[in-house]
Amino acid sequence: MPKSARAFWLPRRGHSPAEYEDAFAQREAAGRYAVADGASEGCFSDLWAKLLVESFVDSTGDPPESWPESLTTAQQRWDSDVRARNIPWYAEQSVSQGAHCTFLGLVFASPAADCCQWQALAVGDTCLLHTRGGVLLRAFPLDRAEQFDNFPKLVGSRTPVAEVCAGQSLWADGRGQPGDRLWMMTDALAHFCLGQAEAGGKPWDEWETFLAAAEAQKPFVSWIERLRDAGRLRNDDVTLLAIEL
Repeated sequence: MPKSARAFWLPRRGHSPAEYEDAFAQREAAGRYAVADGASEGCFSDLWAKLLVESFVDSTGDPPESWPESLTTAQQRWDSDVRARNIPWYAEQSVSQGAHCTFLGLVFASPAADCCQWQALAVGDTCLLHTRGGVLLRAFPLDRAEQFDNFPKLVGSRTPVAEVCAGQSLWADGRGQPGDRLWMMTDALAHFCLGQAEAGGKPWDEWETFLAAAEAQKPFVSWIERLRDAGRLRNDDVTLLAIEL
């Protein structure tokens, strides 16, 4: 299993932590990790993102191919939670359309197999970057900055599971070495990082300094705000889950 994992997050500028619509979850003992980015135009997208990542990592012992089952569980929980709320009449149509988000799930092989063997599932533009010694080995599901747009594929709280699995999800697998890093991140940060990589930059080198700090969240927030001030990072919720093999 991975050696360690740490999460960093920040809501978009001008929004409170309560308005943060990304979500992340991890079950290190089970080797399961997930990150989701709720679509702002959705209804209760923050709840949907949270339920989606939790359902995925809680499916311990299940093979990655069983994702449709955890997706169904998350959809049922979202519907139950929303129906229990006092929804005003003018929001009923939005509720009927459901919430949407991008999603990235990561599963590691059991220790008895290969501790550095992983499988990833993605819908949309929440991305996984694999680095070794500061060198980017792979990016998934997007690997170039130009591939990002305003219309990523999404997982819906009311989208038929078969439709999500057949036309919107992508799978990848890989193998790492001790000391490698796997970085899971939402789209604004992923877009910036891939653009920097194409220009010869290595933003993950600075992340290593954050990880070495006693309170890593503070330097991460300062770094994000500097990028926003300079207009180099789109103002959006940001999530980074750093996993060391």
